[in-house]
Amino acid sequence: MTQADFMIDREQFSKLFPFHFLLDANMRVLQTGAVLARICPQFCVGQELNDHFSLFDLSSDRAKRITPELISRRQTGIFIFESATSNLSLRLQAIILRDPERYLFLGSPWVRTLKQMQLLQLVMNDFALHDSTVDLLQMTQTNDIIKRDLYQLVADRTAKLSLANAELSRVMRSKDDFLSAMSHELRTPLNAVLGLSESLAEGVYGEMNAKQAQSINTIAESGRHLLSLINDLLDLAKIGAGKMELELNNANMEDVCQASLRLVLGQAQKKNLNLTLAMNDKSVMLMADERRLKQILVNLLSNAVKFTPDGGSVTLETMWDLESESLMFSVRDTGIGITTEDLKRLFSPFTQLDSKLSRQYAGTGLGLSLVLKLAELHGGSVTVESEIGKGSCFTLRIPGKGLENAIRGGDKGAVTISEISPTKILPSNTPLVLVADDNEINLITVSDYLRANQWRVIQARDGLEAVKMARQHAPSLVLMDIQMPQMDGLDAIVHLRADNQYAKIPIIALTSCAIGGDRERCMAAGANDYLSKPVNMKQLVKIMHALLPKDETR
Repeated sequence: MTQADFMIDREQFSKLFPFHFLLDANMRVLQTGAVLARICPQFCVGQELNDHFSLFDLSSDRAKRITPELISRRQTGIFIFESATSNLSLRLQAIILRDPERYLFLGSPWVRTLKQMQLLQLVMNDFALHDSTVDLLQMTQTNDIIKRDLYQLVADRTAKLSLANAELSRVMRSKDDFLSAMSHELRTPLNAVLGLSESLAEGVYGEMNAKQAQSINTIAESGRHLLSLINDLLDLAKIGAGKMELELNNANMEDVCQASLRLVLGQAQKKNLNLTLAMNDKSVMLMADERRLKQILVNLLSNAVKFTPDGGSVTLETMWDLESESLMFSVRDTGIGITTEDLKRLFSPFTQLDSKLSRQYAGTGLGLSLVLKLAELHGGSVTVESEIGKGSCFTLRIPGKGLENAIRGGDKGAVTISEISPTKILPSNTPLVLVADDNEINLITVSDYLRANQWRVIQARDGLEAVKMARQHAPSLVLMDIQMPQMDGLDAIVHLRADNQYAKIPIIALTSCAIGGDRERCMAAGANDYLSKPVNMKQLVKIMHALLPKDETR
């Protein structure tokens, strides 16, 4: 049997049978399929088969050494080989070739679960469009005409699948573009709503009476709620498209827990809830995405506060689990509880437990679904225990190997969150800030807020003007919007960084996009920091102070 019998070249053969390998009479490798070579690189040309694989004997449940005699006398022709260096098992069909004597094995990984595929770092595209064992038997038992027809059928299916994959890729790119555009279109006006609300509340445009101040706070609260819904939708879309990437760092868990509790403190105080933090060890560090971990905890704490009646209690507790080498976060409440039937669909997206509950308690049903997906991205899990009328306990598990120091937990102390004091902004001088933004409302809002807080401000409405004004006025710091006409913010940053005179001016990129990779593009262009709109004004000012040289801070 030669390649001419198959009427395909070696490259085509490797694509049709990505897990094949060819042996000489001494059981040494002459050729391997492309995917097999990728997932088992040690198994290469010149290596001996028995150094990497052994025959798994179903009848005796033992591994056997592979020999030409053993191959020749097998009645079934079906082999199961187990790798000695990895978790790979192959189910193969053997064909004995003559002149010279060689042994051709065709097959595929013997996997039965998605977890096995993931363990081997396999994707569906790695597999041929057919069962190689069945196809080979058909090819060797029919005449040349049927062989050609069979190959044509496979080629047609391959072509159709390629077209389908190309169309799917186009649709996914369109979806990403839509998400990016939608993110920008939603966040841009929302940035103005929140920015103006914050400026009005701080008296930038003059003093207000009590009723006006209350209305402004309501506007700001509604805007922040809308922002959280937008963020949840975008995060779910990014996770579904495989675009969500964690930014892992060594995070202090007490800081994470305290920050998460601060974000729900206002809600808890309105209902007179007792909000507490209990930690076995307050010095625990965990390798995790700090922002996403806070997002998980805030979602769980917000739900606990929302479903706990006035005067109740909500507790965030952390504990190191020795058996699973994981850090456990438990959010306990004395709320309304969840029925056993409802627990089964609790983490499904867009799901409210029932119509009565949906009318009484606001929400989209996105939060818990996002919590589960973010936990799984960390390699963790979320479980829940609940009893009607007595409350619920959600437990988040995040793997954390290497935290031996956390095993020796100190005294378990309950710390009341109301004791935490906010971080104060350091005083500064009045440096000159260039604000570049093509949206007039955002430009005015940011500029007014900075001037009211004793900053000097100059404005630019596109990238070209921003570069020109930076060279004319040499500002102490630049706030650069990214999507602008004439020249976008990224190109403007690159132009400034290319000039030695302005290469060290601190630049903060401000963008309404929230798609993965946006931060990286801004930082690669030369930005010192990145903020996604809507921008929290106090946070922005804090970052500005941190970037300015000490001699420019007042």
